[in-house]
Amino acid sequence: MSETKSTHALEVRGLVKKFGNRTVLNDISFNLKRGEILVIMGGSGCGKSTLLRHLIGVLKPNEGEIHVLGTDITKLDDDGLAKVRRRFAMMHQFGALLNSLTVGQNVALPLLESGNVSESIADLVVKLKLELVGLTGFEHLKPSEISGGMRKRVGMARALALDPELLFCDEPTSGLDPVMTAVIDQLTLDMVHKLGITAVVVTHDMTSAFRIANKMIMLFEGQIIAQGSPDEIRNNPDPRLQQFIKGEADGPIPLKLSRDDYIKRLLSVD
Repeated sequence: MSETKSTHALEVRGLVKKFGNRTVLNDISFNLKRGEILVIMGGSGCGKSTLLRHLIGVLKPNEGEIHVLGTDITKLDDDGLAKVRRRFAMMHQFGALLNSLTVGQNVALPLLESGNVSESIADLVVKLKLELVGLTGFEHLKPSEISGGMRKRVGMARALALDPELLFCDEPTSGLDPVMTAVIDQLTLDMVHKLGITAVVVTHDMTSAFRIANKMIMLFEGQIIAQGSPDEIRNNPDPRLQQFIKGEADGPIPLKLSRDDYIKRLLSVD
């Protein structure tokens, strides 16, 4: 599958995903220009994690197209998908670091697994990437010996190890205090602006979302109910959106659920 020249790093067209007779994602369409940050937001069970799994090729849709860096990944076999995946990276929610390895070994892992880099070059790259995230000199420590915020930054350094064009971040500020959240947000902005990376960030942290986003998408029950710039999202009158971004208990998003609603959300793949 050849790459289509495009100013967009990501294009999703008419995405539909069903599990049995339950539609989890319904007619999802959006695009993201290269060098921008897209924030995908929504409450638990809205479909945002399922959408992210489609964007990185873990799940295949029932309908629709997903163009990542110019290639429709829905039509690729495993080898073709592996080639596209070399061009993007994933920063996991809790860092997903291996506790048996040092910080440096964790960052070096994708480099050594690629088979194209010697250990001496990998060591040099590790130092450069740790310097980017403000962790110079921490390479010999284990993940258990550093704070949660530091582990997030190590996860970012590892995601940047192979110089990706596109970075996916799953709840990068989850569990962090406001100061460390601001640090991670600034690092995200720096990576995009200084390295020319495009980023997709899944979050429910509204302070962080409005701080970093060029474009925002709000999911509700598997559908996009709003998308646009941060100012457009702030000014969108949809009461579900306003309730979510303001964090209000009263509104169209119910606090109390019926037993059937509770089971449905409990069993949700999101």
